Amino acid sequence: MSQKVVAQGGNGGVVWNDGLSKGVTKVQVGKDDSCVTYVKFQYVKDSTVESHEHGNISHQPQEFSVDYPNEYITSVEGTYACPATTTVITSILFKTSNGRTSPTFGNQNFVLESNGQKLVGFHGRNGLGLDALGAYFLSESTFPKRLEPQGGPGGGIWDDKVYDDIRKVYVGSDGGCVTGIMIDYVRGGIPETHAHGHGVLNEETQEFLLDPNEYITSVEGTYGKVARFGLPVITSLVFKTSTGRTSLTFGAKKFVIEDINGRKIVGFHGRSEAALDAIGAHFALTPNRL
Repeated sequence: MSQKVVAQGGNGGVVWNDGLSKGVTKVQVGKDDSCVTYVKFQYVKDSTVESHEHGNISHQPQEFSVDYPNEYITSVEGTYACPATTTVITSILFKTSNGRTSPTFGNQNFVLESNGQKLVGFHGRNGLGLDALGAYFLSESTFPKRLEPQGGPGGGIWDDKVYDDIRKVYVGSDGGCVTGIMIDYVRGGIPETHAHGHGVLNEETQEFLLDPNEYITSVEGTYGKVARFGLPVITSLVFKTSTGRTSLTFGAKKFVIEDINGRKIVGFHGRSEAALDAIGAHFALTPNRL
């Protein structure tokens, strides 16, 4: 028996289904400036090798090979957003039974962290969207450690400097990217608030409230081109804390397709047209049995 996991992503595109196989041996992924536009999977079916492709090639595809039959894909992760008029897959990566992870195809990932140290301030760049985000961490030395902004090259520079605590983070977003960020700080017992970007306080704004004695230890996210801006901007943000909590994914939505028992992916299905709208998977009941 096998298990079919529903496709994750947007609602557009034409439905496709590669069916079941003995294993996946190769993945090719094509992308443009804002999203994943093309996927090609190479399968072993019975004693033959079959390839199925979906979407449209706009740039030279990148390749990820699997050491079949000694290795198999166990999960697919990525993000989806609406960079133009339709919600599509904006980034995708694959993980295998050998602990390997493919490159991130599409929007680039970033992580701001410093060995679990306390995040005490933000800096970055913004224009109409949040172009880049950096942070200060409280290090063992006298001076806080400053990590450079991650994201695109555009936008005007801003710098909140260093505070005693961060109590709340607000993130504004639209269908394709993070449009702004607002942070409630405390210094010497006095609250201060700083906002950057546009649309921080609108109907799409979400917030992440920290408990007393809890602090942010890392910021993760993605960045890539959004059609209306022309340059890469921050497309998603996630905050993690000293208590092990993780915020919602702000901006582009994150998805993970995997089986809790680590079962083998033996086929893909989804929707595509001009781009990869959505992707799902078929899992085998056991690693060696369909």
